[in-house]
Amino acid sequence: MLLSREQRLAAAILFGIALIAWVVVAVWPSRQPDLPDPPEKQPRRSWEERKDSMRRADSLRYAQWAIERELRYDSFRVADSIRRDEWRQIRQQQYDSFRLADSLWRDSVGFRFAKHIKKDTILDLNRCDTTELLFIRGIGRYTAVQIVRYRERLGGYCSPEQLTDEPFAKLRLDTLLMHFTADPKDVHPIAVNNCNIETLQRHPYLRYNQAKAIYTLRRKRVRFASIDDLRELPELTEEDLRRLTPYLSFE
Repeated sequence: MLLSREQRLAAAILFGIALIAWVVVAVWPSRQPDLPDPPEKQPRRSWEERKDSMRRADSLRYAQWAIERELRYDSFRVADSIRRDEWRQIRQQQYDSFRLADSLWRDSVGFRFAKHIKKDTILDLNRCDTTELLFIRGIGRYTAVQIVRYRERLGGYCSPEQLTDEPFAKLRLDTLLMHFTADPKDVHPIAVNNCNIETLQRHPYLRYNQAKAIYTLRRKRVRFASIDDLRELPELTEEDLRRLTPYLSFE
């Protein structure tokens, strides 16, 4: 097949272009990229050095593990101590409630051995002890202890009707008043002109604000002459003054 003149011309041009490209590629110098210098080869460590490094790593890991273990044990001990304290508190509350319920039950039914029951016994509230109080039908050991403790806080009973005060509200001792007597002469009053706030506050008939008011007024007046000097205090009512009269001394 014969080529035309135009085809032969185009083939010659393509051949010339390919020849020129081959010459350029073959003659033109190729530029190598700049590569970093290879790192220096580290000398190989000896076996002793490697063992020392492993020992140090093991020591650091053991120290960290020991610290974490100690912290974990401390948290366990704290949690266990808290649980133990809560359990002891709950157990003590349960025991106290059981003792109170048992004492109230004994007080209500008057449970005593027959030889210890003395229906006609009359006791002086300022001189009897817990053993003598147990001779009264309807008084248990808990109630006897409460009566004696309240006597110590008061400084002595002025009247058997004081067994109906708030500390004995749940015990219902109003039915037992006929078995007791109380002499006001046995009361140990508080020396108002020489006492402090703590002494006044410990008395069951005085609250903290009342004790503080009495102490502040005394510091202003230096001394009290009688119970009438306390009437100007708004913290004390006439009923409070009536109850406090036997228990305050103004000498």
